[in-house]
Amino acid sequence: MKPLILLLFLAGTVRAADLPCGPAEKGAVELDGMTDDWKEVEGIDAGGRDSNLSFTLKCNVDPTTLYLLIDVRDNYFVRTKAARPGEDHLELTLGGKKLHIYPGNAGDLKDKVTPLMKGLKIASALQEKGWAIELGIPLAQVPGYKTGSPSVTFNAKVADCDSKTTLKTERTVDSSGNITFAEGESALAGFLQERRLKKSDIFFDQGIALGRKAGGRVIMAGRYLAAITDGYVYMELPFHDRKDLKETKVFDLAGDGRGALVLRYVERAGGGARELLSVYRFDADKVNRVFMAEVGKSQGANRIDDKVSYVRRGKATDILIETGSAAGFSQATYHESPAEDAIPVLLPWGDDRRARYQFRGDEYLRQ
Repeated sequence: MKPLILLLFLAGTVRAADLPCGPAEKGAVELDGMTDDWKEVEGIDAGGRDSNLSFTLKCNVDPTTLYLLIDVRDNYFVRTKAARPGEDHLELTLGGKKLHIYPGNAGDLKDKVTPLMKGLKIASALQEKGWAIELGIPLAQVPGYKTGSPSVTFNAKVADCDSKTTLKTERTVDSSGNITFAEGESALAGFLQERRLKKSDIFFDQGIALGRKAGGRVIMAGRYLAAITDGYVYMELPFHDRKDLKETKVFDLAGDGRGALVLRYVERAGGGARELLSVYRFDADKVNRVFMAEVGKSQGANRIDDKVSYVRRGKATDILIETGSAAGFSQATYHESPAEDAIPVLLPWGDDRRARYQFRGDEYLRQ
């Protein structure tokens, strides 16, 4: 690594299990198994600073590669050329993909990784008080990562052996959470600051695909719905009380590689209420509501509830709405006018009892 070229992580609040990952210029990171070049990079510790077994994990990223340093404090290094499971090793999981990494000593013992990963670069070496591994992982090989993704999940577990005779794992230390990328964290901080919110105000937070090669994070915080990438877009939530949010799902409805947020919620007015199913898609400059249907109505103790299900169709997902139950209301007593701002609720006594909606980008067709 060339520390004079390295761009440091943008300041921001990091949750205890989060690993900050700052941007580096392409070609700035040099893998050699040494740790001195990482001194100015923020990291997280696992196992405290126990000299018998603990480690520090650090991260940088350039346009094509995720770089990790795992600096292990271990008072006795145990490795053989056979690289058996009981020997000192690292188990690293990124976005659901697990690697078993057996460190070398920069001498006669070579690094070993299973399973093999295309394009993976590794350098490890003994340190004064343990051993360290540097990894260069192609971003294309990291499950769940897309350009603009604010984070990917990780788990790092170090297994320690203290006997070359038994070759048995005697203890492990691990850390798990999210690798958070500086631009996404900075954008989130900007959104929260603009809306005068705190991280504790976030009550929904999920990754979302925004294209075949682009990703982001959809959150609900306070009174707002937002999509976070290296910037952010937001809108006010369509409900006033979190108790009125009944269901939240993320689907690729159109099968085009772009996720959609599906919300089922209650809207109250005039002593009555209706339940709505709305679909939102996200562009760089706005949040688009592309679908809204009534799936329930109530007035006092009287109510109508439609059934909603989601049906896979290749890479796409269709929305299926069917008549459900009625309590109190009947064909004779139901006098509500059909909705004009949404697809009206299906009535158990009506001729129209089933509707399946297929999506084409931001448009939908009833089948």
